[in-house]
Amino acid sequence: PAILEKLDGCRTAIFDKTGTLTYGEPQVTEILPAGDGTSDALLRAVASLERYSRHPLSGAILRAAEAANVELTDPAEVSERPGEGLRGIVEGKTVQVTSRKKLAAQSPELAEKVPRTSGGLECVILIDSQYAGTLRFRDEPRSEGRSFIQHLKPQHAFNRMLIVSGDREEEVRYL
Repeated sequence: PAILEKLDGCRTAIFDKTGTLTYGEPQVTEILPAGDGTSDALLRAVASLERYSRHPLSGAILRAAEAANVELTDPAEVSERPGEGLRGIVEGKTVQVTSRKKLAAQSPELAEKVPRTSGGLECVILIDSQYAGTLRFRDEPRSEGRSFIQHLKPQHAFNRMLIVSGDREEEVRYL
């Protein structure tokens, strides 16, 4: 209650993005296999690993695999060390789920094969140390978010709104 009483004197609002301004449930929006790979094969390899991940995007990948009726397999040697991404063996092939930035630092020649960035989140997939594809995601803005933020200035004299996020700047700007 003491905080709410002081709210009238605030002029700047700082919002967390994920789960506050968005629903906090990203969805797969694009599956971009490399070369002659297929979306289903890429999704199968990634989702088979993601069953064992705690990463926020793993749920979106598993939902996409279920929606596409992709049958998952049991991976081996699954590891998810901080800063290294997810990796394991799926159907005898080493599968790694990483980010564009980590791939560029690890293998600049492979990073050149990744499609240009677009709005949203993404993960980059390597199979047997070769670029295999990219999955793109988007976490939709809450339907009431725009009207709530727009009412802060006229109704409560807020003059500055900020967003705090660990996401890429492009995704924050989209929101």
